Parts: sequence; C-alpha cells; structure tokens
Amino acid sequence: MWIIILSVLWVIVSICLLIVVYDRFVQNGNVVIARFPLLGRFRYLSHNLRPFIRQYFLDDNDFVNRIVIDWILHVASGKTGYFSFDKFDSARELHNGDFDMIHSATPLNQDETAPEFPLVGKKRKHPFQFQSYIYRSAMSLGALGFEATAAMAAGCADAKAPFNTGEWGFAIHHIPRVAFSPERKFFKSIYIPKIFKPIYVLTPGNRLKNRIIDIYKSMLIRDGKVDLYLFSKEHFCFYAIDWSAPLEVFPKPSELTDEFGHVILQVGSWLYGLKKHTTDWSIEFNWDRFKKITSFCRAIEIKLAQGAKQSGGILKAIKNTPTVAEIRGVEPGHDLISPNRFPFYNEGKEKEFFEFMNELSEKAGGKPIGCKIVISDAKNIEPLAKQIVKTPDIAPDFITIDGGDGGSGAAPIYLSTLFGKRIYAALEMANAILTENGVRDKVKLFAAAKLYTPFMSARAMAIWADAIGNARSIMISAGCIRAGHCSGEHGSCPVGIATMKKANRRAFQQAWDKKVKQISNFVHAHNHGLIQVAAIAGLKSPSLFTPEHLAKK
Repeated sequence: MWIIILSVLWVIVSICLLIVVYDRFVQNGNVVIARFPLLGRFRYLSHNLRPFIRQYFLDDNDFVNRIVIDWILHVASGKTGYFSFDKFDSARELHNGDFDMIHSATPLNQDETAPEFPLVGKKRKHPFQFQSYIYRSAMSLGALGFEATAAMAAGCADAKAPFNTGEWGFAIHHIPRVAFSPERKFFKSIYIPKIFKPIYVLTPGNRLKNRIIDIYKSMLIRDGKVDLYLFSKEHFCFYAIDWSAPLEVFPKPSELTDEFGHVILQVGSWLYGLKKHTTDWSIEFNWDRFKKITSFCRAIEIKLAQGAKQSGGILKAIKNTPTVAEIRGVEPGHDLISPNRFPFYNEGKEKEFFEFMNELSEKAGGKPIGCKIVISDAKNIEPLAKQIVKTPDIAPDFITIDGGDGGSGAAPIYLSTLFGKRIYAALEMANAILTENGVRDKVKLFAAAKLYTPFMSARAMAIWADAIGNARSIMISAGCIRAGHCSGEHGSCPVGIATMKKANRRAFQQAWDKKVKQISNFVHAHNHGLIQVAAIAGLKSPSLFTPEHLAKK
C-alpha cells in the first residue's frame, strides 16, 4: 500500500516539477506564471471558475437580481413562481419606489379580464393579429445552434407567440412544428431505408437514438450539410425546405395555421439568405427567395440598429460552418460582420426608405412591415415620425425599440454599453415624438430589451409599448446558465444553446422536448402575469395600461 501511495506522490511531484520548469524556462507568453511557476496557474484557474461560482454560490445581482432568474426558472419548469419570505426584495433593488403600479380599489378577478392583443398592419392586405404580448426577439440561427433555434420556434408556436428570426437567414428550424408530408411540395426529403428502422426503434434513450439518426444522416446526405434537415419519425425520413420548388407550391396566407408559428422575418444590412450572388459586391434582393421565405412569415422587420451591435451583426468564424454558410448565402470559415448602415436607408431619405419597405410588403403579398431602431436622442425617431405624417399609406406598421443596454455574446462591450437610452427612457421619447406629430395611432411600438418579468413588461406597456420582445429570458427558460461563451471565440456554450459544437448540441438535443415545454411555459406565465397586473390595476387588458397607472417617485 505504501509503495502505491509513494508512487502516486512521485508521479504528482514529477509532473509539478515539469510544469515548473516549463513555466519558468520554456513558455514565452505569460509573465505571471513565469514569475510564479505552477502557483500562477491557480490564479487563472480561479479566474476561469469565477463565473460558475458566481452563478451557483453568490447572488450574481450584477447580471440581474437573482429573484428574477429564479422566477424565470420556476415558471419555465411549470411551477407557479410564488416565493417564500426569504425571497422578498429586502434590498429594494427591484421595488425601489422609482416606478410603482397603482392598484385599483376595485380590482378585477381573473375571469373578468378580456385581453386584447395587438393587431399589426391594419392597412395591409394581411394584418398580423398577435395572440401574445410576449414574443421572442431577434436571435439568429448560427449564433444559436440548430436544435436551440428549433426549440425556441416550437415553444413559441405552441404558445402562439411571435418569433423573430434574426437577420441571418431562414431555414426549416424556424418552422419545426410544420409536419412533413409528401403532399407539401415545398419540402424535399431523403428517406431512410426501412431495413434501418428496427435499429432506431430498439435503441433505448433519446441520446442514443439521436446518435443513430446522426449516423443515418452522414450516410445519406453526401454534401455534409446534415444540419439543413430535420428528422420525421412518422415518415422515417429527413426533410428540409426545397428552395428550388416553384413559388406556387409555397404556403398562401390563408394556409398559415398555428403549426407554422407566428414568424417575423428580420432583414439585416447584408441581406443574408435573401441576396443575389453578385461579383461586384453590390446588394440586390433575390426576389424569388424573398417571396418563398416570406410565404412562411407573418411580418417583416428591417434592422436599422441594435443596442448591442450598432456595428451590425457579428458571427465569428468558428460558427460559420458550411451549413450556416449555405443558409446565409456566404462562404464558410470566416468572420461575418454586417455593414454598419442599412443600404436602403440614408439620412434625409425617409420617403425613399418608406417606399422600399412598402415594396417589400407588397412583394410578400401585403404583410406588415416595420423597422428596429435604437434611440439616443430625438434625431433617431423624429425623421421617421415626420415622414409618417407625410406618407401614412406607406409608413411602417411597427417600430421596434431596442434598449441601449442590449447584450449579445458577440458584441464589443464599448458598443453594447455606450450608445442608446435604456428601454423605459427610449419608449417615453418615442411615444412623445410620435404623439406630438399626431401619428401614434399609425404605428405599433415593440419594446425589445431585458424585460424579464411581468412587472418589468407592465411598466413598459404603461409607457406605451404594445408588445414585449424577449431574448435573454427565453434563453434562460431554455437552459442558459450564463457561462459567457456565447460568441464561441473564447469557449463553447456548455449547454449547447449558443454553439455549433456538435457534442454540446447533442446534450441539448437529448432534452429537446423538455426545453420546448419550458419555453412555452415561460411565455404563458409572462402573459398570465401581465394580465394579473392589469386586473389588480382594475383593467380588463394589459393593452389599457397608461402612464396614469404608474406612481413615479
């Protein structure tokens, strides 16, 4: 026994001595471990473990108050979200007196409420009737993994909540609830030989079944772009959207049932997935592709700016896989950075921009269209408001206000913290300017910011938001642990959400059905909470909130 113990100690000491020699005399990249061999490595280990320790053993209130995270996790898992005394906000970080809601002396019971959801684009041929106050705001496929995107799309479809695609293209993963059928000619399929079906059926557990499907994919899909396809258990085949099919086989507006979800297509400055392949770097729409994509969508959003990335969208090369590149219409393996400025909007040319948006709406068959902006001062919204006065018939149907504290894993911190007002101040300014110009009733306002809970969203709706976009809270409900590796540049998302790393994505795929349910639960709970707040304020619907329901300090 002593010989074994001494042998193990000798091996450990030998390894430590080798590390000391390497750190002191060989490595050329780090001063700390050169000065403090071996010991310096514990410094970096502690530094790397800090985010995980903060998440699990400390309050982590720098991100958001821990009670907010706990509420999201509770309701996503199907619980009520009720907390005991020790969870109350005794530090007054949330209920701090800045904005209190005013309760009614005669509040309503839940069965007396009658929620009215926003109707977007009343002047269009095909208006978009929301069935939720909460929607998933823009997060792009590629930035998020294929399984995570499909789970969020499915969860939102189940909750009848709108789903914004983000600017990086459209694929089958945005409509995962649309069941495959050979009669749906907008699908293409690859059938798995029936001889392989017993292996799949007899394999136990989701993880192993998914590995079997991966093997079948690699056998049958020769170009390597296996992630382009979903698996149909019923038909035992792989299927994807067939963009070469004629336009007439794609869905008509009347055919967009709830299984198609309530998709909002976002168009960014480089028209990813929508652009013609040109040799001179010119930017031209592929109208055939645009019409086919928008046949699946209820509305279109032009991304002029985002709180996190005024520089445009960013995707690191590690995530730009061949499949992602296929969806976006680019070459794989290099960083993708959208141009700073949307090519069809120039300062002082608001009329031309409205005409462009109106053309997109008409090409899409008469569906609503809007734009996403960040507000730093009146100059960011006033020209749009004045142009709405002049040309109301071609004006945008909605304006999405992105909070100036937006945060993406691929956003430089000096951009995500320097520009734009916080969402409440931005909403007040936008509403005031639209009202001054007499056009507030012509356009809906969406608030896309870190509005995690019903009390945050109620405050936003009281200062005139019509709908609330959620990104981070949807991520958390899907299982995000805030490890800080979203961009992929310094590590891979450990829970398989914001990554292209297959091993991590397999873990998420293993729990896919549960994640879909968690996302749907969160959307339902957020809507339910908003309706509860309205009832206590004596209102039948959250859409009736006004600033009079806020008691400012």
